[in-house]
Amino acid sequence: MKIIEKNKTKFKLILLTFVILEIVSCYYAYYTLGEVKQFFCILIFGLNIIPLVFYLFKLKRISLIIAFTIGLYLIPYQSFLFVKWYELKKEASMIVEYIYDNQKDTGEFPKDIVQYEFENRNLMANFSYNTKAKGFGLHYYIGTEGTTYFYNNNVGKWEYYPD
Repeated sequence: MKIIEKNKTKFKLILLTFVILEIVSCYYAYYTLGEVKQFFCILIFGLNIIPLVFYLFKLKRISLIIAFTIGLYLIPYQSFLFVKWYELKKEASMIVEYIYDNQKDTGEFPKDIVQYEFENRNLMANFSYNTKAKGFGLHYYIGTEGTTYFYNNNVGKWEYYPD
């Protein structure tokens, strides 16, 4: 009897863990993919009603398989994007520091960031830089090009634009 109770508890913990990770994935989809794709992630998350129904009808194995499939669709890609976001934020702050250091040394902002040595060269394509009459702008995206983080020296802080 105790073994059965332990298995029920283990099963519920596994499902709860999947649901929590899926909620976190859906939340951060706004910051990595934008509001439109976040909506689709939330719709996919809503499919968790199916494993719940199967669980209520005592079809636990099918319930777990469906929940696992939904989790595999949402969690790994969003985890990948979250790690990439961390790396991009780190690289972006170093680029801004490079730009300001260059301005201190030469009296003006650099025309481009070609001379900047990327710590992670794989992230180069995610960045764009432009100079303006009295400043510069630096942009980067994570999951989609329409979802950008940008820094403008006139504002002096990072901002975000979804979709």
